[in-house]
Amino acid sequence: MVLRAHVGKLKVHGIAAEVAGDVLRLVRTFPAPDRFSIGDQLGRAAVSVPANLSEACGRGTIPEFRRFLLYARGFAQEVLSLLQVTQRSGLGRREKVVSLASKTALVLKMICRLHDNPPPDR
Repeated sequence: MVLRAHVGKLKVHGIAAEVAGDVLRLVRTFPAPDRFSIGDQLGRAAVSVPANLSEACGRGTIPEFRRFLLYARGFAQEVLSLLQVTQRSGLGRREKVVSLASKTALVLKMICRLHDNPPPDR
C-alpha cells in the first residue's frame, strides 16, 4: 500500500509555516549577539517543523510518515523551549513570544493527533 498524503491539505503544515515565518521575523529584531546565537537556533528549529511535515508526506508508508512526524514534533518542542528562553531573556516583544508559543503548542497537539490518526493507505 502506498500512503497518499498531500502537505497542502494538512492544516498543521500551514500553521507551522506561519509560525516559522513569524519566528524568523522575530529573530531579526534581536540584538546581533543574540540573533547569531539563540536566534539562529530558534529559526532553524522553527523552519524544520514544516520541512519535516512536508517530508513526511513525501514518504511512501505510514511508518515512515510517522517517523518524520516525530522529527517535526521534536523540533516543535525545541521551538517551545527556545521561546521560553527568549521570553526570560527579555528578547522580543512579550506578546509576540507568548503568541508564538501558543501557536507552537497547537502545532504540537495537531502533530500528535496526526501521528495517532494518519491518512489512510490507498
